[in-house]
Amino acid sequence: MWCFFNNFDSTSKKMGLLAAVAVNIVGGAIIYGTGGLLTPIVAPVLGFGSAGIAAGSTAAAAQAYYGNLVAGSIISQLTAAAMVAPTP
Repeated sequence: MWCFFNNFDSTSKKMGLLAAVAVNIVGGAIIYGTGGLLTPIVAPVLGFGSAGIAAGSTAAAAQAYYGNLVAGSIISQLTAAAMVAPTP
């Protein structure tokens, strides 16, 4: 039984890491690569919306992996941009 929970914890950490990498690569590309022009289009796909980060989304997995986020990070910039932009 202990091995099952140990594997589950390890798997969830790997998935959180993958989500964090995906959000940072895609988010960084849309923020810095396009000057933020595509943020209102791509942010909702990752799980950022006008009400914050959607539960069960890639963005939520990334935030859970990081824990407390630093102001100015890619995730906090995407959250702020999505909360200002008219996203669903």
